[in-house]
Amino acid sequence: MNTMISTRTLIPVILLFNISGCSLMFDDGIDDYLKETESKSLVVPDNSKPVVDFYPLPQGASRGIEDIYEVPLPQQVFSSGTTNEVRLHKLGEIRWIYVETLPSSAWPIMKDFWSGNKYGLSDEDPNTGVIESKLINLNGLQTKLVMKIEHGIRQASSEIFISHVSLNDSDEWLRIAGEDNLEEKVLLSALDFLSESSSSAGTSLVALNLNIGQKAILKQNEDSSSFIELNLEYARAWAAVDRALKEALITVVDLDREAGVFFVDFSNEEEKGFVRNMFTRSKSSGGSFKISVEKVGNNKCIVTVGGESEDSKLSERDLLSEINQSLS
Repeated sequence: MNTMISTRTLIPVILLFNISGCSLMFDDGIDDYLKETESKSLVVPDNSKPVVDFYPLPQGASRGIEDIYEVPLPQQVFSSGTTNEVRLHKLGEIRWIYVETLPSSAWPIMKDFWSGNKYGLSDEDPNTGVIESKLINLNGLQTKLVMKIEHGIRQASSEIFISHVSLNDSDEWLRIAGEDNLEEKVLLSALDFLSESSSSAGTSLVALNLNIGQKAILKQNEDSSSFIELNLEYARAWAAVDRALKEALITVVDLDREAGVFFVDFSNEEEKGFVRNMFTRSKSSGGSFKISVEKVGNNKCIVTVGGESEDSKLSERDLLSEINQSLS
C-alpha cells in the first residue's frame, strides 16, 4: 500500500521535471531581440533607387532598448486608398486616369486593353511603364498613342496618362493639338476597361519596379516639424491639396493661389470614424491654420502647416496627416 502511494506521488514530480526541462532545452527566443545591439548604417549607392522610411524614428528618441518599455501607437504617415475606385481627372489640357491599385497590377490590365482594341500594341517597357500603340495614319501623318503608367499620390494607386503624338519632318514625336487628338477618347475607353476588369486580376512581376515612386511622402525636419513632399508640378500640387481639403471636409476660410496658401479652421475632435481616431493622439481642440504649398523644383512642392496660436500648434501634425490621407 505504501509502495502504491509513493509511486503515485512520484509520477507527477517526474512529469513536472520533464516539462520544465523541455522549456529550458527548447527556448523559443521570443525576447532575444532585446539583446541586439545597433550596427553601422547601411551604405546605399548613389545610383540606387530612393528608399523611403515609412516608419521613421522621432527626433530625439532614445535608440537604446530597455527590458521594459511601452510601444507607442503608430501615426498614419501615408495616404492610402480604400475604395478601389477608378476615375478620370482633368487639369487644364492634361487628363489622366486615377485607379486605386498598384502599377504592377494595372500593367497587365492595360496590356490586355491595347491588345484587344483597334489601335493594337506595338511596344512595351515594364521598367518605364510605357506602352505604345501601332502606327496610326491620320490625314497622311504617321501618329501613335503612348500610354504611361506611374505610381499615384496614394500609397497603393496608379495614374495612367495617354499622349497622341505625330512624327514631324525632324523625326521628332510631338503631341497633336486640336480636334484630331485622340487622347480623351482612348482614355475614356481605358477607363471603361478598368472599371469592368477585376481588381484581383493579379500583378506583373516584371512591372514591380513601377511600384517605387510614390508622389506624396510625409517627412520630418530636424526640428521635429512635419511636411508633405509632393513630387508634382505646382499646378497639380495646388489642385491636389485643394481637392484633399474638400474630401476631408476641412473648412477653407480663405485662399491665395498666387501666394500658395490656404487658411482653414480645423479641429481633430470632429467625428472622423474609428480608423482615423486610432491614429489621432492629440487631444487639443484645433484652431486656425495656414497651409502653404511651396514650389521647390520643376516637379517638386512642399506642403507645410502652421498654427496661429500655441494651442493650435498641437494639432498641426494631425491636420497634415488628414490632408495626406485625402490626397488623390
